[in-house]
Amino acid sequence: MPFLRHLMAVATQQRRAFAAWQLPNSQIRNVVVDLDGSGQLQPPDLENRGAGFVAAPFVDNGLAWFVRADYHWQWQYAKQLISSHFAEPKAGLLHPNRETFVQALDGALPKQGSIHRHYHLPHTDFTTDLARLSTTPAHYEQAVADGVAAIQAGKFQKVVLAKRKAVALDPGFDLAQCFDRLCQTYPTAFVSLVSLPGIGTWVGASPEKLVMMDAQGIFRTMALAGTQVKGNITDLDEVLWRQKEIEEQALVSRYIINCFKKVRVREYEEMGPRTVEAGNVLHLSTEFSVDTRAINFPQLGSVMLDLLHPTSAVCGMPKDVTQEFILQHEGYDRQLYSGYLGPVNINDETAIFVNLRCMQLLHGHALLYAGAGVTKGSLPEREWNETELKLQTMLRGLAG
Repeated sequence: MPFLRHLMAVATQQRRAFAAWQLPNSQIRNVVVDLDGSGQLQPPDLENRGAGFVAAPFVDNGLAWFVRADYHWQWQYAKQLISSHFAEPKAGLLHPNRETFVQALDGALPKQGSIHRHYHLPHTDFTTDLARLSTTPAHYEQAVADGVAAIQAGKFQKVVLAKRKAVALDPGFDLAQCFDRLCQTYPTAFVSLVSLPGIGTWVGASPEKLVMMDAQGIFRTMALAGTQVKGNITDLDEVLWRQKEIEEQALVSRYIINCFKKVRVREYEEMGPRTVEAGNVLHLSTEFSVDTRAINFPQLGSVMLDLLHPTSAVCGMPKDVTQEFILQHEGYDRQLYSGYLGPVNINDETAIFVNLRCMQLLHGHALLYAGAGVTKGSLPEREWNETELKLQTMLRGLAG
């Protein structure tokens, strides 16, 4: 962790974009730095993209931020460095910013007062009333009630409504320590940190796979919906689910299957639904996989990414109508919350997750985000309580 802290200090001092992550059920951690600066806003195009880290907002405009892996450092928790290398130079030319970056890495840690602890949105005063930034129970529960009414009127089948909660950061908040704590606390989640000059810094621990491609050409995605408190449950096979959660999860699964049908993919495997653990809560999950080499569809990852995002698990069904409802009723810009992010073409593998259980770091404060699926059987107070439960994931990451 000391080197990660040092690397992030150097990157922020030089205004370089960087991203760190740990995949589910792995103790291997990664960090990449884009030596060009703020990262590039580009179409995802996974199959033709170089190695790096992608991050896209909830509102889909066909573009995503790409942090190119000009420098990639990989290590195993509490053990040794695995690898540390710069991207291969093109035409024999080293990156023009490489030398200054290397010199800074080899030097002393920059003085704390001379660097940004993390990037945050520019020209915004977040030092005023925290309550003004937080969604109130009355506002959220009214939005849920409006959602239920719209469903009963036949306007859509399901909508996912989210809220945000502002909390003050400790004066000694340590970004590297926060990332390390989340990795240890949530080993089955995708733990991520992405920091972009002019855009901001986001940290999260997501349970939901969106698009995964391994070195053998196997595509994977997941339908994740339904939530209940884990409590003292130890045997996941004994978990009982209400009809509301079963229907909610089935809607997400059918959405994925319909996406396969749109691109005429019928050779998929479906596994589930089954109960999975995500921190202090449980979800219903169904996983889908496709052998893209067997069906000669190497670009399936990019195609499905375009079709799936934003998924019905974070938006609703149908997508366009529910996204408009969300924009009208939530009262704030989700930005990267419920967008997607993850490593692309790192060691010939891509792992993109929905950005759930996350927070945006501001100047002295953090905005925590959480949502709940609203169906015809939803009760506003219960949905508020579900989002409160989900917020505990990031609150634990902030706890000293």
